Amino acid sequence: MEGNSRCTPDTSQARVFGFIKMESLFTGGLLLTSLLQSVFGLKPKEVCLLQVDEGHCRAYLPRFYYNTMSQDCEEFIFGGCSGNANNFESIQECRKTCYTIPKIPQICRFPRDMGTCRALHKRFFFNMTSMQCEQFFYGGCNGNENNFQSQQSCVEYCMPSKSIPVICQDVLDKGKCSASIPRYYYSSATKMCEEFIYTGCGGSNNNFVSKQSCMDVCARKSKKWKVRRKITSRKLQRLAQNAQAHLQ
Repeated sequence: MEGNSRCTPDTSQARVFGFIKMESLFTGGLLLTSLLQSVFGLKPKEVCLLQVDEGHCRAYLPRFYYNTMSQDCEEFIFGGCSGNANNFESIQECRKTCYTIPKIPQICRFPRDMGTCRALHKRFFFNMTSMQCEQFFYGGCNGNENNFQSQQSCVEYCMPSKSIPVICQDVLDKGKCSASIPRYYYSSATKMCEEFIYTGCGGSNNNFVSKQSCMDVCARKSKKWKVRRKITSRKLQRLAQNAQAHLQ
């Protein structure tokens, strides 16, 4: 309506963006992920790396987004229309979708800063949106620590090859109720999935209904490493046996 300064949420956009009407139809993380992929053409990781966008309308809808700087899901107020796919109705849904984003060292999360001088030094910085080390030109003074002499040094510091999902790094929290439910959590100390008793409410996201589901999410890399180590040990044994037979 002309002259009305209040923007009414566009229900046609709600169908496209899927976070006003359609999201209420999807309660499982897999269904939400499929929706994101089919409607936006985005993978879950790409969704989580989008910058927060409140939209241009004036509704007051508490939502959650993945903050690449804090590396966790945080609340924001959604205006009701436009925006982007980094927009979840609950912190649990946000974390289920974004748990695969690896932890990044603090200095790598700083934005690109060319400094206040005017030199043109070829440098590299870690881009939290693309999750890649990218080239930029450094002015020669000031700036910040997200500034590497080479792409290799940037990759080695900011993109460690061994990383586990964020959800697996949550501390063990048994909850605050009085039930006794056997669950499993990933222990960073032992690098294994271990049983604990969940009280039924509250707690952290490092909480799995079975040891297998915990292993599938958190211990996959260490599991593969153990398999490779066993294969290597067998190979060494065979080589030793062959060498001994040859000497005889």
